Amino acid sequence: MSHPALPARPVLSRAFLLAAMLLAVTVQAQSLLMFSSAHTAPKQFADGDRASGYAVNIGVAILRRAGFEPETRALPWARAIREVEVGHGVLAPVFSRTPEREQLFLFSLPVLEDAVVLVQDATRPFPFATPRDLIGKRVGTTRGARFGPELNAVLPQLRINEDGGPPQRLAMLLAGRLDAAVVAGGEQAVRYNAQRAGIALSRLRIVGNPLLLDSNHFAIARAHPEAETIMARINAAISRMKAERSLQRQLDDYRARY
Repeated sequence: MSHPALPARPVLSRAFLLAAMLLAVTVQAQSLLMFSSAHTAPKQFADGDRASGYAVNIGVAILRRAGFEPETRALPWARAIREVEVGHGVLAPVFSRTPEREQLFLFSLPVLEDAVVLVQDATRPFPFATPRDLIGKRVGTTRGARFGPELNAVLPQLRINEDGGPPQRLAMLLAGRLDAAVVAGGEQAVRYNAQRAGIALSRLRIVGNPLLLDSNHFAIARAHPEAETIMARINAAISRMKAERSLQRQLDDYRARY
């Protein structure tokens, strides 16, 4: 007695299986907002409707390695900090660690180290050795920025002007409205922003040594309900990428694009 033939099992192609695996990974990835400054090129800035810059790029790479699907937002810096402070996501790895900030935020392992430099008008130089030499000077910096302890200690004694970004700051310096400008990102950032402002680099004087080498971190509000879990995943990704030596390679590649 013959039996009805069973339907043949479909043969799944390797391409189909790979697509299914990739879909599963995508579904499992947790969405996470990452905030950055809109006005600190080439490190972090708004490029049309999207966030860009070498710190944004490396931040996205780390978050993806940690199993997140990041959504980036570039805002004025003080507003970006406030968004994270109230629990709306994480700050990109651009945040300086200070005792005051540690009361509100959890910080990741260090991601990158940036030189913070002092820029003068080449026609109006003044002697500079330590941040105390800035006391009483008109100094331009990014709104909401904080730096190392020595510079932070003298900030109340400076005539600080907080602005929208380095191109505006350099223009104000050459117009005589500032005595000096603080720029994060070293000579590369000064050169990049001078070009954006239409300023010849020869008109600027970058003071010899950096004001400081600033360690930059991800940050998340301590009040965020998943703060410790999220930061543990980010730190694990940073540690793996450092062990593989891929973190610095990727960062160097991203920096070279600007």
